[in-house]
Amino acid sequence: MPPERILRRNISIRINLLAALWFAGVACAVFWRVLFLGEVLYYGDIMLYFHPMLSFEHHWLSRGILPLWNPHTLFGQPFVGNPQEWVLYPSTLLVAWLGAERAISWGAVVHLALAGLGVYAFALRREYSLRSALAAGTLWSLCGAVVLRSQHVGILQTLAWYGWSLWAVEGLCQQPNLRRAAVLSLVLALASLAGSPQMFHTLLLVLLGWCSYRWREVQQKRTALRWGAAAGLIALLIGGAHWLPLMELLRHTDRDALPLKESAGYALHPDHLLLFLAPNLFGFPWQGNYMLNLFYWELAFFVGTIPLFIVLARWRKAEGDERFWKRAVFLSLWMAVGPYGGLYLLAYYLVPGMQSFRTPIRWTTVTDLALCLWAAPALEHVALHRRWWRLPLVVLILAGVWQIAGESFARSLAPTVASSGLLSPAQALAKTLAMAGVIRTALWRTAGMCVLAMAVLSVRAQWRWYVGVAVTVAELLWIAIPANPTCSPAVFDERPQAALRLQKGGQRLLVPDTIPIWLHYVNAQDYGSSDTATLRLWRETLASNIGMAHELSEASGYEPAPLSRSIRLFTDLQTHWREEPALLRKAGVGAIAFGDRADNWSITPAAAPGMRAWMVGREEAVRWETSNPQQVVLFPKSAGTLVLADSAYPGWLAWMDGKPVRWRLYDECFRAVDMPSGVQQVEWHYVPDTFRVGLFLSCIGLGALAAMAGYVLGNRSSHGI
Repeated sequence: MPPERILRRNISIRINLLAALWFAGVACAVFWRVLFLGEVLYYGDIMLYFHPMLSFEHHWLSRGILPLWNPHTLFGQPFVGNPQEWVLYPSTLLVAWLGAERAISWGAVVHLALAGLGVYAFALRREYSLRSALAAGTLWSLCGAVVLRSQHVGILQTLAWYGWSLWAVEGLCQQPNLRRAAVLSLVLALASLAGSPQMFHTLLLVLLGWCSYRWREVQQKRTALRWGAAAGLIALLIGGAHWLPLMELLRHTDRDALPLKESAGYALHPDHLLLFLAPNLFGFPWQGNYMLNLFYWELAFFVGTIPLFIVLARWRKAEGDERFWKRAVFLSLWMAVGPYGGLYLLAYYLVPGMQSFRTPIRWTTVTDLALCLWAAPALEHVALHRRWWRLPLVVLILAGVWQIAGESFARSLAPTVASSGLLSPAQALAKTLAMAGVIRTALWRTAGMCVLAMAVLSVRAQWRWYVGVAVTVAELLWIAIPANPTCSPAVFDERPQAALRLQKGGQRLLVPDTIPIWLHYVNAQDYGSSDTATLRLWRETLASNIGMAHELSEASGYEPAPLSRSIRLFTDLQTHWREEPALLRKAGVGAIAFGDRADNWSITPAAAPGMRAWMVGREEAVRWETSNPQQVVLFPKSAGTLVLADSAYPGWLAWMDGKPVRWRLYDECFRAVDMPSGVQQVEWHYVPDTFRVGLFLSCIGLGALAAMAGYVLGNRSSHGI
């Protein structure tokens, strides 16, 4: 290699290392309490779903057992193949090493840095200037669609691979060869295993759109198509151990083909667009003044005032890649509107997989990606005409008008709010006045940011980039840091006494009504306290799914794709358990939990101990033991029909005294075997064919990837590189 090429390569490596340190610094700034105070993320889905799930996983991984089945939720659910788990993704190693709460928190730091670095790499490959690429990656890291997804671990992990996927696809378009095909297959495999099928599905559509845009310029079309297909196939093979069980699971749930109304449950409304400019228009949940019922992170799609001004200024003058990102902004917002806009309705019927997802508003993630990649290079040369000063002037006038008339308007609105019957007149008045105060503060802040943005964009070109980036980073960090609340890890140290008592007796817990306590402790409008004592008290409630963290089985619980038979039985128990207490015993329920707050939460023993296994026709409980999640051993005393009150699902196999036997469905949910006399032991093992075949395919895919990597490295060595 010529000396000058070696020098350029070394300089490039050093620059990229510095860029990696920059994105690591951005992630550390957001999660500084995690790094420097040792605190952990906890709010929302983390406390109620992801922490219990990963605690269960850590419990068995630390013992050298890979959990395939989750026996603790809704009479048992598949664990491998669950759409929101990622057992085969590398961050599972963090779970095994650090435990659930620290793995979630440190994983957020790693993936936020990874997200920015990926967009930076893609921007450089598209020949952005170095500082424009840094700006693009920084905007993507700190935009609302990414930085607030720490509360949904799988989504953040998947979003971290958006930039890298575009980078890998672009590399194959520019120079299709074996090395770049191997990189693409690895990136796609990681994105597919990261824990959010919906965001991966969206990513595939974005990549398809980018390939369509770039296809005219691809010089070696056939070669690129062949290597792209090979990369996609290898990625699919690598993910086989996840995707085959997932496809099997969907067949036994109601998520396989959601009705259109349910599929479009959370859609973008016209007033939500104001949040691009005023992210605090409806308040902040960490300040306890948020006014919408939809979680804040679902509506967080801000990218900063200055980037938004830049995009608006370039809307009519878009050229080159800007035109693609302009279309991406328009189409993604159109999709986010849901079926009422028409495009989502068309995709629902024509695009494979769309019928399994809800929340079309998540398409604003693509909007943010497009805005980041559009605004960053435009900052280098954008020039705003004086007429753009009209926008901050308009906002200032609106703020002034609301300052004068906002309270009067709120008072006039109070009777309408009270007429719903949910609030008293005094409560309705207090709510509308609080709303008026939030909007007033938001309008004045927005007016100030608009004036500042115009001032920055009026600065001379050589200083504009530095000042603009500094202001935007400060603005985004002002929202990102408090939006990711943390608590002491001591919250998770103590195990609830109720869980220990029920666990020792092998009894299930039934929480017939989880809604009140969910609404209190996971209030979309208020993050609440992060005080250690308060959160420990919350965990004592064992509200839905928290019991999983303590090896406590539930007849209730939350799953994104629950088994249809299990959820029907749970619904039946909710309705009839008081009138028919025998239902509780046959479902293995030993206690029922009530309450809507931690201070009035109570766990009441059932009238009779629950039976996890029992004989049909007689009130005879059967002793059972388990040594891992996918094995149950029963010790019957007499002949008859032996019922195991666990979910029936393909992959469970039964043996009587070491001989395989057929089992059948009992009561539309449980598993049963007809047993002759003299049987000493009945064993159940979860050995799903989908996982075994998928694991075989994953090994083939990994072997193919290793062969490609070996060939590339060997070829480079033979050429002295």
